[in-house]
Amino acid sequence: MISLSERKFQSALDMAVADLSGELKICLKRIDVIVSEIAEKSDLLGTNLEEGLDLLSLHETVPISEAYRNDMNLRGQLTLFKKAIEKICEEESDLVHELTTILEEELKYRPTP
Repeated sequence: MISLSERKFQSALDMAVADLSGELKICLKRIDVIVSEIAEKSDLLGTNLEEGLDLLSLHETVPISEAYRNDMNLRGQLTLFKKAIEKICEEESDLVHELTTILEEELKYRPTP
């Protein structure tokens, strides 16, 4: 487990974003990325997880329908949980890889109807 300052974590996140494909970078422009220390109990609802340190990220989307198509203020949100991500990293050098993997998985996920 590692523990980094907010600045170092943000720097690693910037490097992870730089590693993403062009298509995923476009997806990132449509959402807000937030870094939070640890997941709240309410974030765990529906996950089958009991501990905040077990949730790495939470991607909340806004369904785009005809009614909302013209409203550019509706954005999704991807929350990255800093302490949980640090928990799975043995060394500081692991962080960029883990963040890139999390971003790719969250941005590629498409729910089935």
